[in-house]
Amino acid sequence: MFLNTKKIYDNDKSSIYSITFKNDNNYEITFYNYGGYIHNIKIPYKDNPKKLEDVLLGYDNFKDCLEAPDYFNSIIGRVGNRISNSEFNLNNNLYKLSKNIDPNHLHGGVEGFNKKLWKIKSIKENDSELLCELEYFSKDLEEGYPGNLSCTAIYILNNNNEFTIKYSAESDVDTLVNITNHNYWNFHGHGEFYQNITDHSVKIFSSKVCENNETSIPTGNIIEVKDTKYDFLDHKVINDDLLNLGGIDNNYDVSKNLSTKKVAEIFSKLTRMGVIYFTNQPGVQFYTGNMMVNKYDGKENRKYGKHYGLCIEPQFFPDAINQSNFISPILKVGEKYSSTILMKLTNDF
Repeated sequence: MFLNTKKIYDNDKSSIYSITFKNDNNYEITFYNYGGYIHNIKIPYKDNPKKLEDVLLGYDNFKDCLEAPDYFNSIIGRVGNRISNSEFNLNNNLYKLSKNIDPNHLHGGVEGFNKKLWKIKSIKENDSELLCELEYFSKDLEEGYPGNLSCTAIYILNNNNEFTIKYSAESDVDTLVNITNHNYWNFHGHGEFYQNITDHSVKIFSSKVCENNETSIPTGNIIEVKDTKYDFLDHKVINDDLLNLGGIDNNYDVSKNLSTKKVAEIFSKLTRMGVIYFTNQPGVQFYTGNMMVNKYDGKENRKYGKHYGLCIEPQFFPDAINQSNFISPILKVGEKYSSTILMKLTNDF
């Protein structure tokens, strides 16, 4: 196994490091303590283990990562996804949040966890895995949320080619927490098979999805996916017809089992590389890059555009605090928030 840490940015206020993990099978990840941003995930070809394909979108220049308004591959919080009208009631108090997607609140606000410097608490290596523990302290009323919140994110890569992220948090008053990862995958890679997300095959282990209104806020209705564009119960290939219909940006209900379970599979029909997702969360947001801009200066001199990445985001349901029939995202004093996202990487779908 291989571990490397190096400083990539330094000023009077902060030092930003990149941490690289590589396992014995030549699977590699590099991430930063800035926003927990994952710079790359590299998978070896099955027939040529020394040849690697970077299967994440991202920024070639670190300063672009600092300045970008997007959420590529970062830690999303304090509350991921949308909160309607940027407000909620908790314990008879009304809390107003930043309207960063007016009139609603998205992914923790103007400067969510993706724009915060996380402290590197520890980096550990043993015979079978590499681990990095990151910490962040979110102050009371940051982006409008109540409570001083102590947060931990643990990144683990093991020799089973599993990349696991474990989030935990505790607060000194009742608050909301819904932390997730926002990887923008493209398993065609950056090499000879580079293209948008068409020709990806997707399976989601859910028969129900949240119905959304015109601003992507759930109506509260949970609808059956059968005979709709949302049906991914069997592997379905992403094609232009689906993307021209607006793609997907909806939460799938996987709340029947709140232990860690398989929730999704994605792979490229061109490289046969992909990921299998496991989580203990009640919902999974599936997003096909519908709101991506027309041009990004990406890695390896590639210019990404709309529908060039797809995301699987395990989490509580969107706007759960304002929907009485959704599992509550409230974290009470004395309790501990805990989320597990396990991504089984593979090159032989």
